[in-house]
Amino acid sequence: MTTGKRRPRPVAVPPEFFKSLAELTAGRVPLVLVTVSEASGSAPGKAGAKMIVTAEATYGTVGGGRVENAAIDHAREILGGFAEPETRRYNVVQDLGMSCGGSMSLMYETITPAPRLVIFGAGHISQPLCAVASVAGFDVTVLDERSDWLTEDRFPDARERILAGWGEVVERAKLDRHTFVASVSPGHAFDKEIVKGVAAGAERPRYVGVIGSRRKAAVLKKELLEEGIDSAFVEALHIPMGFNIGAVEPREIAISVVAELVAELRGVARPEGW
Repeated sequence: MTTGKRRPRPVAVPPEFFKSLAELTAGRVPLVLVTVSEASGSAPGKAGAKMIVTAEATYGTVGGGRVENAAIDHAREILGGFAEPETRRYNVVQDLGMSCGGSMSLMYETITPAPRLVIFGAGHISQPLCAVASVAGFDVTVLDERSDWLTEDRFPDARERILAGWGEVVERAKLDRHTFVASVSPGHAFDKEIVKGVAAGAERPRYVGVIGSRRKAAVLKKELLEEGIDSAFVEALHIPMGFNIGAVEPREIAISVVAELVAELRGVARPEGW
């Protein structure tokens, strides 16, 4: 005869949940995976139950009701970060005012894809920019129409190298609001068309920078405004790119640009006067 407490049955997580998780991670969507690590009493969720929380949607469930709402709220507070997994314990009566009783422990795991940097242009600055950004943890995509420039030998650290004409590079890049963009094309006219293409996209990237001087910045911004590009977008352009560290050589410029990218990623304000 068996004695002692009955071991609870494991929660059966449907295959569709893991399919959604695979699709979201493949699509580089930031998410938080919430798992019921422990449940007691009449808590609404059972150990092993799982839920995915993104900025727009949820998949699965950890029990519903107020405990699930609290889980969603906290998941979205930490969404997009790089925090270590954490566990929170909820007394469903005292903490959440539910009548069912019991308690639950929920583990939160942030799954944030590596930041993506798209470099338009495969020139002399792009080469060290790709290398330094890769060391800093960025997934780098480089686009250019010159096959002799866009080679594996020149860009061994790039996750993607896309050979495309300047008229189609923006579309081929598949930008989204999490993307960092650096236009380092062969000339002003190309940079201008690239920026216009980015501005016309369905989603505005997190960072849009253009290589060049302050004089080029003034000219480019004036032309963009005259052509009807949204003023908020134009003013947000990073041109010149990078922090002012007195950079002259391509590799020095690359370091200054990546420093600015990391500051943007971590939410650090640009130093005054830089």
